[in-house]
Amino acid sequence: MEDEKRRPLYFQVKEKILKELEHSPYYSPLPGERELCETYNVSRPTVRKALKELEDDNMIVTLRGKGSFYLGNRIYTDRSGHDGITFYKSVKSSGQYTKSKVLVQNVEPASKEISKKLQIEEESSVFHLERLRYIGEELYSLTDSYISYDLCSELLQYEYSYRSLHATLEQYGIKIIRAKKVLEIKPASFYEAMHLQISEGNPISVMETISYDEKDQVIEVAISKSLAYKTRYEMEVYN
Repeated sequence: MEDEKRRPLYFQVKEKILKELEHSPYYSPLPGERELCETYNVSRPTVRKALKELEDDNMIVTLRGKGSFYLGNRIYTDRSGHDGITFYKSVKSSGQYTKSKVLVQNVEPASKEISKKLQIEEESSVFHLERLRYIGEELYSLTDSYISYDLCSELLQYEYSYRSLHATLEQYGIKIIRAKKVLEIKPASFYEAMHLQISEGNPISVMETISYDEKDQVIEVAISKSLAYKTRYEMEVYN
């Protein structure tokens, strides 16, 4: 209850709208702004902010003179034809919602390994975001994201408990087009086990994702750790 009170009011309204629409058919109309204000007892700017967040998340579309419509049950495919490149959009496409608990958010020197994968000089500054990620209310993963600080220095100013990192990049014209993923299973370290609420040494899946833009420039290195039994990896192979 205390955590809910600390959330921005617009985000509480956003979650309530999503909950109401959870089982609605694709392209269901939303109530008007005035009705939403009365329903949730909030101001019009708060409703507009909540609707803007939903639109940024590809959960609704707003058409001038017609109102807003629910897109939550549409499978997301970006223009490049790649499905489910990002965790955020993959979860959204399944009709669920995701949230995060930020553990680390800072700028730090890149390690040798991370700098090599980001294709930048060793010790160059990187934006590092470490989060516990949830699907609905259920803990799903412990994820570290690394992005060259020079690529988008504005990333540091945002709060990512309720915000998509990739949607923020898109605000600055940086769009992820493809991603290379590598999956391995390993025993959990003490730190990983503590955050994933399991015993040290239990098997976890580690998914490393290197994401690229349309110019094939590396945008992000993300390392996501989750319980091995929760991992399902699907692929198609062509000859």
